[in-house]
Amino acid sequence: MRSRWCLRVLCLCCCAVFCPVVRGEPMTLAALLARARQSEPAYLAAQADVAVAEAREDQAFGALLPQVSMTGNVNANNRNYHTRSASIPEERDRYNSNSAQISLTQPLWRYANVVGWRQAKSVVEQARQQLSGAGQELFARLAGAWFDLLAARDALVFSEQQLSARQRELETVERGEALGENSLPQLEEARSQREQAHADVRMAEAELQYRRAALEQITGRLEAFEMPELRTEAEWANLAEARLEDWLDKVESGNPALLAARHAYEAAAAEVGKQRAHHSPTLDLVASYSKNSQEVGGFPGQYGYDIKQGSVGLQLTVPLYSGGTQSAKVAEAVAQREKARLEMETARRAAELAARQAWFLWQGGAARARAGDQMILSARAALAQARKGENLGLNTRLETLQAEQQLRAGEREYRKARYDQLVSHIRLKAAIGVLTAGDVAALDMLLAPASQTVSEENTAR
Repeated sequence: MRSRWCLRVLCLCCCAVFCPVVRGEPMTLAALLARARQSEPAYLAAQADVAVAEAREDQAFGALLPQVSMTGNVNANNRNYHTRSASIPEERDRYNSNSAQISLTQPLWRYANVVGWRQAKSVVEQARQQLSGAGQELFARLAGAWFDLLAARDALVFSEQQLSARQRELETVERGEALGENSLPQLEEARSQREQAHADVRMAEAELQYRRAALEQITGRLEAFEMPELRTEAEWANLAEARLEDWLDKVESGNPALLAARHAYEAAAAEVGKQRAHHSPTLDLVASYSKNSQEVGGFPGQYGYDIKQGSVGLQLTVPLYSGGTQSAKVAEAVAQREKARLEMETARRAAELAARQAWFLWQGGAARARAGDQMILSARAALAQARKGENLGLNTRLETLQAEQQLRAGEREYRKARYDQLVSHIRLKAAIGVLTAGDVAALDMLLAPASQTVSEENTAR
């Protein structure tokens, strides 16, 4: 029985060593973000929306410029000429004719086109803000998935350590039971705890794979890589002295979703003006130049001709009645404007809620980190006392193992709280649209290869 469980523990340790999730080339958040920007569908769709909006702006501006067109034709003609006079014989002509014309129309007063151009510019700004928001959200989602993966890795390591500790506890209890120092219920309890620890390892392995899959949903398929660990004394920013109201003020002027909603409202308001402008007269400058050529005249015996003609003038169009269609379009645009106004208010409330949530989550994470730090200090003191007592014969090996488990649990909780703090701060900065490449580099500086962090922890101890 004991040998079978030792083999199980050995297999689990081998899986941890050779697992492709945690071995391979070191991975950084900057590299993950670069991959995500090249493959994440929502972000790429936002980029495409900007290109669409810019093309429509060019179309709207083009409606203000001269419209020039050219037409031409070449015809082969076969004409029979027959009169009702018997003295005039029937005539037949075969001849070619051609014509060409170039026309120019320059809008002089088309207010709907002017409003449409302004509307298109608002739509472009809306798309750009949506792209900015997609970039901020991509960064926040990626950071959340990245630190969730690191937390899952820590949980797996902790579970494997717990399993190893429970196995050693079981062996200790088995020896005590054989010597008559422990009872059968104590033995069964130790076996139950070992089984639970084994189940925890399985659950932690599944959670790790799920977190990796969540990360790959953002970045695309990843090869084997080595996950870093948080530096012992790493700190990105301290919000303990900051005021929530200051952050909320920045939300009003910097949240990309809110700014996009404002531009959407401006575009909807411009649509109302554009539809109303269709009731107004339009004035255009029109000019044309044409040339017609024919090898023979209009009647037999006439000479062919070349006609050149040019014209220039003003064309006024006054809408009188459209069956109520244009009035209905104006009513529709007014309703769409009201909808855009309400969506802008919804975006403002959502942005403030996101900022508040991130703020309070950071505060909660800071409190948990302080508690975890104190828990580590307490556990280290308890472990030192337990080891001293064991050496003096005052404590049992079980008490030392329990103190070690308490220390590892404190370290895990402390790291998880630090991860949550970082993610909350990222989401807070995303809420006001100020995440930059410098933040990516700063986060990567907080992480280091596992071997380096182990040496830092040993030095700190």
